[in-house]
Amino acid sequence: MSSSTGSSKVLRRLRPPQRRVAWCITGAGHHLYESFEVMEELRRRGFSITVFASRAGLEVVRIYGLEKRLKAIADGGYYRELVDPSGGASCPRAGRLLLKAYEALVISPASANTVAKIVRGIADTPPTIAFAQALKGGVKVLVVPTDLEPEYETETPHIVDRSVCEAYRCRECRPLSACPSGAFEVVEGLGHIDLSKCIGCSACLQACDKGAVKFRLKVKARSSPIDLENVERLRGITGVKVLKDPQEVLNEL
Repeated sequence: MSSSTGSSKVLRRLRPPQRRVAWCITGAGHHLYESFEVMEELRRRGFSITVFASRAGLEVVRIYGLEKRLKAIADGGYYRELVDPSGGASCPRAGRLLLKAYEALVISPASANTVAKIVRGIADTPPTIAFAQALKGGVKVLVVPTDLEPEYETETPHIVDRSVCEAYRCRECRPLSACPSGAFEVVEGLGHIDLSKCIGCSACLQACDKGAVKFRLKVKARSSPIDLENVERLRGITGVKVLKDPQEVLNEL
């Protein structure tokens, strides 16, 4: 009996400690793909990741076609769950941060709306509740805001260049029949994508031989003055580190 107990203690000492990170996804497309790449790299390195997602965050994940990758990251194992608003308004699993069950909380991408709530002490979504609990528990917080610079380049979800549709006026719209979710529509003779239905599968992109459908088109975006001010307020919160890019998270863990 004592020998067995001793062996168990030795095994516990030899077994490497499990590394855990809590990762928050908010309603922003900017830095979203890069955030997924970093989460996948952390999983390859042996980290368990609990994903805290807002309702808007889940919507953006769907629109950009990342639902399968999210399920692979948060596959349902212990400390590898997806925590979303359906789990309760108080987000009970965020209490793990108070108990220091994670070595860090990452919010990437952090939308302007989420940053605004955080700096004003509002905790009403899984990411903002997780943030509040992390501060109370003394857990390191890493945040990648979308609106860090006055102007930045970002990428669109699937969209239709209606000028191309106007030029061709196809008799048969191939993307319309190819779309599995009913998101692709023809409105006034021109293609249109209803993002509330889009699953980001790129079927429309592949079906359109005229090049009217675009995906991850690079566009310029401007941050509002109040969003830039909120990021500066965020920098002033003890225990929070603001990062420029999701890849920087790898250097912090």
